[in-house]
Amino acid sequence: MFQINNNRYYKFDFVISYPSFMGWPPIGLIDFIIAVTLLVEKQKYRFTHIPELSSEANELLQRYGHYFAMPFASKDFSASAATSQFAGVIIAIIGLWWAALLGVANWCLMGIIACSLSPVSLLAEKPELRIVHDEVIGFLQQQFKKQK
Repeated sequence: MFQINNNRYYKFDFVISYPSFMGWPPIGLIDFIIAVTLLVEKQKYRFTHIPELSSEANELLQRYGHYFAMPFASKDFSASAATSQFAGVIIAIIGLWWAALLGVANWCLMGIIACSLSPVSLLAEKPELRIVHDEVIGFLQQQFKKQK
């Protein structure tokens, strides 16, 4: 322990006085959980080439198979990644220079993960993907009706 003026000990004051120091472990844990979920879901929902679909539709199904299998969960995890991205910016603004570096890394990583979880932002940017998306949805609905 370090004794400084007024007989006050400052062993843990660094941790308490800088919220960014204590803010990064929860954000890191959330980021880790979201990243592991993405990796597991991408491995779990792999679709083989479907001859009835166009090559663009097959590519979209390969890339976002987890989204087509579980659309609500993918959207929720994507929103969670975007929220973690924003929380990292807030903590980076509060913190020191190293917190700004962590904030930039968190922003880039969670942005990539959020876009990998849900193609909704891509569908808004590229209208031609909406046609391909509708083709995949139509095929999956047709397959689901056949199973009933």
